[in-house]
Amino acid sequence: MTTSSIAITAILTAFTSFSSLAGDDEALIDKFDLDQDGQISIKEAVAEPQLLAAFGKIDTDGNGVITKQELSKSGFRLIRF
Repeated sequence: MTTSSIAITAILTAFTSFSSLAGDDEALIDKFDLDQDGQISIKEAVAEPQLLAAFGKIDTDGNGVITKQELSKSGFRLIRF
């Protein structure tokens, strides 16, 4: 296997892993919404450092929770490799 083949395989593998939650806001809410209220609170976001770091930018109304609408508008994507 050549170096370029290995690189392409690695990129495709990373993309497949990344795309499992990327772009699916409902799946992201379901994964982190522990109390099943349809939103992600700051306490629930603590479980995912990327989400926690972006929480203030995603929660546009500043009420301490992220709704599906806010998540969709933010363009936030969880990156997993």
